[in-house]
Amino acid sequence: MTTALTESDTPAKPPARRFFPSDPSILLLAATFVVAAAVAPFELSKLFGLPAHALFLHVPVVLVPILAGVVIALAVRPVWRVRYGLAADVFGIVTMAATILTAGAGEKLRDERVQRMKAIGRAGGPDGPGGGRPRRGGGGEGNLLERHAELGGQLRLLVVALVLLLVVLVILARYRAYTTEGFLAGPALGTVVAALAVVAAVVSAIWVVRTGHLGAEMTWHGGD
Repeated sequence: MTTALTESDTPAKPPARRFFPSDPSILLLAATFVVAAAVAPFELSKLFGLPAHALFLHVPVVLVPILAGVVIALAVRPVWRVRYGLAADVFGIVTMAATILTAGAGEKLRDERVQRMKAIGRAGGPDGPGGGRPRRGGGGEGNLLERHAELGGQLRLLVVALVLLLVVLVILARYRAYTTEGFLAGPALGTVVAALAVVAAVVSAIWVVRTGHLGAEMTWHGGD
C-alpha cells in the first residue's frame, strides 16, 4: 500500500548556486590587477614634508612577513581557505599596494641621491669612470644604494606574485564549494598552487629581510 507524500514530507530542494564568476574572490582577483596597475606609476618623493620612502618602508617590513605566514597557513590548512580566504586576499592586496608604493618611493629617493652624489663627486661626474651612475663594487654608498634598489624591485615582483597565488588559491577553494566537477575542482591544481604559494611566501619573507638589512646598513654606515 502506498501513501501519498504530503508537502512537509517532500525533500527540500538544495539552495541554488550562484553563478561562480560573481563570487567575491573573482572580484578580488580583478582588484589585484587594478591596484597593482594603479599604484605602480607612483614614485612619491615627499609625504608630510618627510621622505616618503622612510615613511612607507615600515609597512611592508611588518606586513610582508605576516602575509607570508598567512599564506603558508592557508596552504597547509585547506579548510581555512574558504573561511578566511577573502579576508586574507584583502590583506594581501593592501600589503602589495604598500610594497609597490615603497619601492616606487625608494626609486625616487635613489634618483635624488644619485644626483646629489654626482654633484659632490662621490659617484663620479659625467666624464668620470662612473659615467654619472653609482659605482659597482668597492662597497661605497653608490654600490649599496644600487643593490638595495635591485632587491627592492625584486621584492615588489615577489609580493605581486605571492598575492596572485594567494587569490588563485582562494578562488580554487571557493570554486570547489560550488561544484566538484571539472579540472578546477580537482585536488592536483590546488596542491600545485599551494606549493608555489609556500615557495613565494618563504622567498618574499627572506627578501624583505635582505632588503631591509641592506637599507639599514646603508643608512647607518653610509657605505664607509
